[in-house]
Amino acid sequence: MPGAFEFGPLIAVQLLLWLMVVGVSVYLLRRRRVSPKVRLGFLAGGVLVFGVLITSLLPEASPPNPVSGLRSLLAGLVVRGQLALPLAGMILGLLALVWLSNKSICGWGCPLGLLQELFHRIPTPKWRAPFWVSNSVRVAVFLALLGSLVAIGLDWMGSIDPFGVFSLSLSPIAAGFTAALLAASLFVYRPWCQFLCPFGLVGWLVEQFSFLRPRIDRSQCVGCKKCVAACPTQAMADHYTARKLHADCYACGACLHACPKEGALTWGRRPATDPQPGGPRP
Repeated sequence: MPGAFEFGPLIAVQLLLWLMVVGVSVYLLRRRRVSPKVRLGFLAGGVLVFGVLITSLLPEASPPNPVSGLRSLLAGLVVRGQLALPLAGMILGLLALVWLSNKSICGWGCPLGLLQELFHRIPTPKWRAPFWVSNSVRVAVFLALLGSLVAIGLDWMGSIDPFGVFSLSLSPIAAGFTAALLAASLFVYRPWCQFLCPFGLVGWLVEQFSFLRPRIDRSQCVGCKKCVAACPTQAMADHYTARKLHADCYACGACLHACPKEGALTWGRRPATDPQPGGPRP
């Protein structure tokens, strides 16, 4: 079970860095400046800073992350009947960042997500998971985690927690799982995030009401669907057809870079014109 959350100076620094990187991501997305080279630089830099550096500086190599934070919060509530206010504040703060700009905190600040995305950039055949499949699995995993906490007080996800890869403190089971996860990342975009992450599931719910997200100006859009093809998930397909619920968007900026028409696709607050509703997924 995750250990107690202790708020200290280095954790405050990490939280500040998270806030800063989300701010930078919003700036770059709003100005459509997330090129493949820029994205690669942020992926590599994020793994080094949030994964390697912060882990090496924090005691017991246990930096906070949204997944362990949410698991600890659930364990405290369900098993001990206690609410850790600093931890709850951290989770609410991270969810507030999700509301601000889709999953910028996951797409730009989570070292495991960034590491998976780096592996996904290696040239291999790719499979885009249907959202109903990935989200159904993620819901089942979340319910299994919650059920085990309620029934026997067991956080079984801790035994496979892949975040230990940054501190090289993985058990044999976790090491095998992490190796399989990174291998899967060669073919599937962020498999942990799409299929397993409990914070990802909660964040997906919040994301449906995000203040900033991809916005299509139908009067400018030429209907080429290059944004849909570039999106590593099915989020842009859902935005393009104006579905009420859209798949996870990790704010990677690929859709904006792919769009050939200035002003047709922006990272903004509201669509410039009313979206065209309905229709099947492209």
